[in-house]
Amino acid sequence: MKNLFRAIFTMAAVVAVCVMGFWSCTKDEKYLLEFNMPGQIVTEFGKTIEVPFTSSNITSISVSSSPLGWKVDNVDIMNKIITITSPASFASEGKHIAENGELVLIGYTAAGTSVTASSYLSLLNRQIDLSDQYSNSYILTQEDTRYVIDLTHVGESDTRIKPASASVMWQSGVGLVNFSSYDSETGKFTFYVGHEDVTDEDGEVVGARIADGNAVVAAYDESGNVIWSWHLWLTGSDPAQNAITTSEGTFMNRNLGAYHNGDGSKKMTDIYRSIGLYYQWGRKDPFVRPYDYKFSSNSDQLVYSARGANIVFDYVGADSDEAGIGTYEYAVAHPMSYVLGSADNGYDWIYSSHDNSLWSSSKKSVNDPCPKGWRVPDGGVFEAFDIAEEEDLAAMVDVRDMNGWHIVDKATGVRMFLPGAGRRSFENGVLTNVNNYGYEHNPMPWTGYYWTAGAGSESATSLFFDLNTTRAVNNRYEPTKQMYRANGMQVRCVRE
Repeated sequence: MKNLFRAIFTMAAVVAVCVMGFWSCTKDEKYLLEFNMPGQIVTEFGKTIEVPFTSSNITSISVSSSPLGWKVDNVDIMNKIITITSPASFASEGKHIAENGELVLIGYTAAGTSVTASSYLSLLNRQIDLSDQYSNSYILTQEDTRYVIDLTHVGESDTRIKPASASVMWQSGVGLVNFSSYDSETGKFTFYVGHEDVTDEDGEVVGARIADGNAVVAAYDESGNVIWSWHLWLTGSDPAQNAITTSEGTFMNRNLGAYHNGDGSKKMTDIYRSIGLYYQWGRKDPFVRPYDYKFSSNSDQLVYSARGANIVFDYVGADSDEAGIGTYEYAVAHPMSYVLGSADNGYDWIYSSHDNSLWSSSKKSVNDPCPKGWRVPDGGVFEAFDIAEEEDLAAMVDVRDMNGWHIVDKATGVRMFLPGAGRRSFENGVLTNVNNYGYEHNPMPWTGYYWTAGAGSESATSLFFDLNTTRAVNNRYEPTKQMYRANGMQVRCVRE
């Protein structure tokens, strides 16, 4: 039986939308219908509550839709109160209710036009407050939950900001993150994460889980400029639970932003879910994985706005006339802009200099993209590993379809699987997992690039490996390969 947590009464509101505009439908009068307070309506079993709303020039209000089992007892347009009664219990055999769902009202005007307002009703009463665990990235593992995060800290530092507004900038699935609101007084951002059904072999629903996905929340100043942003990482199993302890530290069991670690599986879905997000060296903001696991079209995974519209990332370079490109400030203000490398500065995404402090091996930096308690690994950490011998010497037909290697800690024998997730090019941002640099042997079918926090005078340090299609002797494993900083590559976080 599900536990009922203490009742919380807050309210979710989506600002009213009129057929002809945000406020009005005629030149002379303004029409408005909206709920009063931000958040979501969370209540306990069988409770009757009164929810206030605001309206202007609305002559009547009707209920367009409400969750199954919930009752709207009265809509009092004069006193501007809606009376709602929640279900008496959770769903059971022969009794169907929706434990969560949207309440939609329609307000009608004398002119025959209409406005709508919607709010989210929740009976689960599950809330996870992460506002004291501020970081650039949050791991979310619980379905049907209202989350709270802090938007006043820059990374995990004591540097504070005071955003005027905030919203979901992009998400990897429509409706992945819902019913968000921001309180500018407290700096807290709340949002709701629903669930997806778990089915058995016969297609029968046997449970629920959080949907896999990634999203970015952006905070804005009063002029609408982004001042900081945060990564939401939704995954059905906590990547910290099965962490891998090695002689060089404890690593997550998957790449940053991945939903799973296929551990050498040759199944298409396992391989694809093992590909994480891509990061330019020193930036905290993620870029999405490929549209499919074979990189066949070199196109990006689809992403969506908070309203469900398809949106795309920008790829900008030195030839653009946009002001500020090639600066740290520009990158912070444009989380969806992949800044191409400048030939004049060693193909860094910063065009005037190199900043080795953006990521750090000695201390977690303000721009570190890893969640709380984790960081980008040290520059030389992968020197302690090598490709698992049996895979290095195996026939290509036996290992090629794993799309990655097990690497082995030479001191302890601990194994860790790293997907060959390729990289985004410093020249154009294009995704590629084929190494075709003009060597005498054939192009590689997949390659692996993993950033570390190490940096040289111009380039930065990474782990690089590839699989040779001709013979195993040409397999390559370079634990401290220097790469241009404008490349977009995977990150495997290590515990602080």
